[in-house]
Amino acid sequence: MLFAIDKINRDHRLLGNIKLGAIILDTCSSDTYALNQSLEFIRASINTVEASAFECIDGSTPRPKYDWKHISGVVGGSYSEVSLQVANLLRLFKIPQVSYASTGTSLSDKTRYDFFARTVPPDTYQALALVDLVLKFNWSY
Repeated sequence: MLFAIDKINRDHRLLGNIKLGAIILDTCSSDTYALNQSLEFIRASINTVEASAFECIDGSTPRPKYDWKHISGVVGGSYSEVSLQVANLLRLFKIPQVSYASTGTSLSDKTRYDFFARTVPPDTYQALALVDLVLKFNWSY
């Protein structure tokens, strides 16, 4: 992902003056750890009133040392249990989430996971495809 972001940022024809960024966090395949990391990540992005985050260069008004960016979206998690926990939190802040591997059927409920999307089909579609394959070739056990 970092390679792709770097390639996009280097080609000014793609996004003009807009730069993409990323913060990579490891969920350790744990839904509770992922939720804790997400809470800290969101807290840090909205809580910029910390004394060490400001400096007075010439004795004038304090200015932020860092250019705090808005969270545009989250990529992950890879496990459905992780995505369920993180999606429940992110929707409160209207932050979109895209998972590349979460296949849990419950994540298809757009009334609960309206800011969640995925690039893989849910388990139900995979199961239906396997049934179609078995029927097509008259396989039996």
